[in-house]
Amino acid sequence: MRRIEAGSYYSYLPKGCKLCRRGAKLTLFITGLCKNSCFYCPVSKQKIGRDVIFANEREVKNIDDFFAEIEAMDAEGVAITGGEPLLKVERVIEFAKLSKELGLHVHMYTSIPAQIDLLEKINVDEIRFHPPELRDVEKYADSIRDSKDLGIDAGFEIPAIAFETKIVEIANELDAFINVNQLEASESNWFALEERGFKIQDYYVETFEVVKLYERAKKFHYCTAKFKDSAQFRRRLIRMAMNHPDFYLVTRDGTLLYTRIEGNLDVAEKILKKAKVEYIRFEDCIETSLEVADGDLKEKLKLRGLRVAIAERYPTVNRTLIELMWV
Repeated sequence: MRRIEAGSYYSYLPKGCKLCRRGAKLTLFITGLCKNSCFYCPVSKQKIGRDVIFANEREVKNIDDFFAEIEAMDAEGVAITGGEPLLKVERVIEFAKLSKELGLHVHMYTSIPAQIDLLEKINVDEIRFHPPELRDVEKYADSIRDSKDLGIDAGFEIPAIAFETKIVEIANELDAFINVNQLEASESNWFALEERGFKIQDYYVETFEVVKLYERAKKFHYCTAKFKDSAQFRRRLIRMAMNHPDFYLVTRDGTLLYTRIEGNLDVAEKILKKAKVEYIRFEDCIETSLEVADGDLKEKLKLRGLRVAIAERYPTVNRTLIELMWV
């Protein structure tokens, strides 16, 4: 076993996981629709049960939104997820085709044991099957076998809720991988987890005894919730932050530090243009260099009734603020 960050370890790492580890994989939430109702599903209330598309945090209303997110993070791959992606097969086919035309690696999660004709149509590089609540595992064997015959890397992706020996037997027989994910708690599944006796710590559940049993698989990978935050998510943020203008200061966590100006933005623009200061104007504010918040320019802005703050935010499309300090 090879140990990596935040408690994750593996004997085999699918390419999709390698790209995720580098923060290079765009998560394409293809739909929130699903015929299952797994008690542990962590999908947010914003998305669950709704037919919406998101590329990372960006809602995709047209193809240009998808392309914009690829560019924003310099994506090297796309992870198609949901909900159940195969309830919107034509959508999966379209986005997988576009992604591969751009040279991106594509992997997909599904709870449906897809037949060979469907596997040929969706044409992904990697597929991860999830038996809902680990039931009826045997019916995925043919799908894994067919996937591998088509050159698609295939295996199981499951939460660490319980040990199911059939999953290991099928994986070892067919040379398939098993990705075991630490059980995550969210507003959608919190009470269901507690009702079943799972002990929640922060936003995750420790089930080491279950995870250890899955190490019997020849191709095994355990991914912790902490790893997803401290490694995958942080590295994606850094990739996105480095694509912003040079006036932003990028932190080690991939957040942006800058000066935020609110008020009459037309007036603010005139002052900044005259001072030849680089900036970006949004509907609610202007963002510019930290230097603006410390000096004569700050006083000029404040004299004209503008509000000036040192701010920190995520580099994502929703520009979520982390901290705001008025100066």
